[in-house]
Amino acid sequence: LSDLAITTVMIDGLHFEEHVVVLAVGIDEGGQKHPLGLWEGATENGAVCISLLNDLVTRGLDAQRSMLFAIDGSKALRSAIGKIFGKRAVVQRCQEHKRRNVLGHLPKEMHPSVRKAIGDAYRSASAKTAKTRLKRLASSLEDDHPGAAASLREGLDETLTVKALGLSLALERTLSTTNLIENLNGGIRDVT
Repeated sequence: LSDLAITTVMIDGLHFEEHVVVLAVGIDEGGQKHPLGLWEGATENGAVCISLLNDLVTRGLDAQRSMLFAIDGSKALRSAIGKIFGKRAVVQRCQEHKRRNVLGHLPKEMHPSVRKAIGDAYRSASAKTAKTRLKRLASSLEDDHPGAAASLREGLDETLTVKALGLSLALERTLSTTNLIENLNGGIRDVT
C-alpha cells in the first residue's frame, strides 16, 4: 500500500446472513480505486475496527499522512480512526447511510418528503446552509418523531465534511457517501 499514495479511504460493511464483511477501498492521488482489504466482523465492533485499520497500516497505509475517511455511521469505526490516525484523519459520514437511518425512524408516508428535504439540504451551496436546513428539519420532526430528529442531529457535522472542503460538485458527490464501494460490494455478493 505504501506506493499507492492513498488520499481517501472508504469503509463499509456488507451483510451475509449472520456475518458481516467489512470492506476498505482506497482512492489515490490520481483518482484510481484500490481494494485495500476485506475483514469478517462488524463496523460496530471496536476491536474489529482497530484490527482492520492496524492491518492497513501494517501493510503500508501511511498513518502519518492526512487523509479523508468516508464511513458509515459506526461509532466504533469513528473512534478507531481517531485512535489510529488522530487529527490527520478527516471523516465524512456517509450521507446515504444517514438518510436511511433517519427514514428508519419514520412512517412510510413521510419518507418521500423527508428524503427530499434531506437531499435538498445536502445539495445546498454551502455546508453552513446545509447544516441550517438539516437542523430546521430535525426541529420539525422533534415533537412527533424524536428518534428521527436525534438520528439526524447525531454526527451531523461529519455528514457535511466534504461540502465544507469546497471541492467540485462531482468530487463532492463522489466522496460524500460510501456508494463508490457499491460496485465492489455487488461483485462480492455475486461471488458469494
